[in-house]
Amino acid sequence: MSTIGKRTIFVGPADDANHKPLTFEGIAGGAIRPGALLVVVANALLENGEASTVFGTQVLLADKDELRTRSVDDSLVSGDQVQAFRPRSGEFFNVLVASGQTPEQGLALTSNGDGTLKAAATDGTDVIVAYCDEKVPTLAENTLIRVYFA
Repeated sequence: MSTIGKRTIFVGPADDANHKPLTFEGIAGGAIRPGALLVVVANALLENGEASTVFGTQVLLADKDELRTRSVDDSLVSGDQVQAFRPRSGEFFNVLVASGQTPEQGLALTSNGDGTLKAAATDGTDVIVAYCDEKVPTLAENTLIRVYFA
């Protein structure tokens, strides 16, 4: 189980128990950690390596490998079938946040360029991807944090 007890990637909206997230399916082009930001490259899914200043990229989040009943701690490997989410406004997800960050409630997050999120600059130079929905002490590597999409 993840370091702070997360077991799922999709958490859901706060107001609807029957809500279903938008999904995207593809083949892993390399190792993919559950909760990582993804990008489609040459008909494969990879962890998103784009810097936070790249505008216009769709947001995709890797789900855990439920086809083989794996946990959020089990990475997918190249060639695996990947289930991903396309977050919508009002949805909550557990996503990977870069180590060394200290998430606070409402903190704006952007791509760290390695499939994780980091604190966003609020001067307009970073694309805000999501907002932190919990306060967590300084993070270790590969920590899942609950975020929401506005």
